[in-house]
Amino acid sequence: MNEAASRAHRLAPLLAAWVALLALATLCQVALKLAGNATGAFVPDRASVIAALSTPWLWVAIACYIGEFLVWMSILEKSALSAAFPTSAITYVTVMAASWAVLGEAMDWEKITGSAIIVIGILLLGSEQVSHPPRGDGRGADGRTL
Repeated sequence: MNEAASRAHRLAPLLAAWVALLALATLCQVALKLAGNATGAFVPDRASVIAALSTPWLWVAIACYIGEFLVWMSILEKSALSAAFPTSAITYVTVMAASWAVLGEAMDWEKITGSAIIVIGILLLGSEQVSHPPRGDGRGADGRTL
């Protein structure tokens, strides 16, 4: 297997984890919006809590949060936090796109420009790849003490 194919084979699970994280995070936010629409204004009383718990969209959001946690742990196992965390900001862009596509929210030039700036920032900050994840002994991948 040549080096490019070997690298692609190594990165495939990480790419799949990122796609799963984006899908879960985006679905979570849309589900929370739909749950809020279904329950109306939340007042901290028994009736509001029961109304919130009775909407299936809230349970979809909770399941998404759990899935996001599990996927994020998988991503962090393979990536440096300093690269992964800025990359996770892409969810702002996917949530805006889903809000437009699913909820019919406005997508104006300010949001499009802001999304482009986010993507540029991710490319600048999140492009560093670490070939070896940080060690579990309090030392970084390069062996230096954290």
